[in-house]
Amino acid sequence: MENNTGIIPVEYHVIIKVEKVDDKSAGGIFLSEISQEREQMAHDKGWVVAISDMAFSDWNGRIPQPGEKVIFNKYAGSLIKVRNDKKEFEDFRLCNDKDIVAILLKE
Repeated sequence: MENNTGIIPVEYHVIIKVEKVDDKSAGGIFLSEISQEREQMAHDKGWVVAISDMAFSDWNGRIPQPGEKVIFNKYAGSLIKVRNDKKEFEDFRLCNDKDIVAILLKE
């Protein structure tokens, strides 16, 4: 996955592209914009986009790589909205390496 955010993480930070939340509830009811934003902020899955040079330097075991899907702590880090080529906003999280709790190999 290419880092086209224009942001380079420093120290122990990573950038994660947050998985998009559906605009409908499980029962098929459309969620209000405020409810969608609340659900998006609470979402905890996404793809690693960029890793700083110091991130994961003290980890033991497998290190998440750009392009891999991960689970991270809810409400971790800062929510960043970046406009893509289609002029739509995409959500990213700039968070600490320790906020990543698992690598998703399959769903």
